[in-house]
Amino acid sequence: MADEDDQRVVDALETLVSITEKSGNLRKDLRTDILETISVLRKVFSQLKSKLKNANEESKKLQNEVSNAKESMARGGDSRSERQVAPSLDHAQQSPSGEARQVLPPAGGRRKLYAEAVKNEGTRQYRITLKAKDGTLSTEQIKFQLREHINPTNIKVGIQAVRTLGDKGIQIETGSEEEINKLSTEISGKLGERLEIKKHTLRKPRIIIYNVTEEITTENITAIIQAHNPEINDNGEDIIAKFRYTNKKGRYNIVMEVGPKTRLQILQTKLKIGWEICNAADYLTPTRCFRCCRYNHKSKECRGEETCPHCAGKHKMKECTASASEQKCINCINFNRYNKNDKINENHSALSRDCPSLKARTHKVQEQY
Repeated sequence: MADEDDQRVVDALETLVSITEKSGNLRKDLRTDILETISVLRKVFSQLKSKLKNANEESKKLQNEVSNAKESMARGGDSRSERQVAPSLDHAQQSPSGEARQVLPPAGGRRKLYAEAVKNEGTRQYRITLKAKDGTLSTEQIKFQLREHINPTNIKVGIQAVRTLGDKGIQIETGSEEEINKLSTEISGKLGERLEIKKHTLRKPRIIIYNVTEEITTENITAIIQAHNPEINDNGEDIIAKFRYTNKKGRYNIVMEVGPKTRLQILQTKLKIGWEICNAADYLTPTRCFRCCRYNHKSKECRGEETCPHCAGKHKMKECTASASEQKCINCINFNRYNKNDKINENHSALSRDCPSLKARTHKVQEQY
């Protein structure tokens, strides 16, 4: 039906052109003005089609993320063996027993291995961001330069998406690492003097180690792990302590950044640290803004409006007077606005650990390892 409507608009514009050109009573200047106006309408129509297509693609992606999160919950509902995930919103989200908060594993009750998490290449995202080095080129001018100088067909690269990042430039996505490398090399060779190219890298896995004693710090834990667990030293990957915080037992949890092989070794064994045997789990935290309550940026980068995480109102959280029954999540509200046929629950705080949008984003973080 949409294609038929598109054709009707195109036919109507063609009819106007034909009538204008055949009319012998029109002054030359009026005929020129009409034809130029029709040309502008064609361009605007083409741009609107492109924007609508991009909006539909983004909506489908978000819908798929939420659906995946729902399926993960459904598949794991009958299993007692659930994968541990560290708290993503604050530093005190542990159960009374000191264990990590549990979320449902993506497949069955078994802990998902890192190799399995990245096995489906279709879920991995290979992107580059382009912006003008001198700041003088607009996003439309950057696109024009790409069309003039870069031919994806010649270098055998399939472009999956091109997104405008406001005044920050554009983002291009391909289907594989080989394609994104080819594209980056081609752009660098032909437009490197004018464009800054930033290649997005997949996240390194993070794990959280529970209930270490006070003398175990971010400065000495790497050496202690390597000394007491010699099998972890064989893979040559770095183990970097990021931060430590107090848990409800009065002990400490430490978040570490590791390589994929190290992650697998740690999660499949009991970690020996000093006189203790410590549990570990994946630490999955989406990037989020606590000013506008949206994802994918932090407060210092925010250009949105102040939004209350409890009621979605335009005020700070400390000024909120909403009761628990009046809570609304701005992220789930936005999802429902664009997905009329697959609505999710929005009657909760944006800080809720059970928020469907948070679960979808957490699932996406795991895919980006």
